[in-house]
Amino acid sequence: MSRRREYEEQMRARLEQLEAEVDRLKREIEAAEEDLSASSHSKLDDLRDLSSKARSKLEELAEAGEDSWEHLQEAMEQYWESLGNEVKSYEEM
Repeated sequence: MSRRREYEEQMRARLEQLEAEVDRLKREIEAAEEDLSASSHSKLDDLRDLSSKARSKLEELAEAGEDSWEHLQEAMEQYWESLGNEVKSYEEM
């Protein structure tokens, strides 16, 4: 397996884990809807937006040629870090 494909599969698995976490948070929010502040809804929207952008970047990476995928790796890592940080900060609310 090429290094690119291995990285792509790792990132896809990590993103799926984070998306599952976002879905769990969404269910918690929906269960406590009347107790949520506007900032909680805004934070959840931010999580969804970051998740969507990370998914798009992963698809871009999957379609990239062998000579250009490493350039996209840095952007993917930034989305990964941002999404992970947002999930953690949301859980601390």
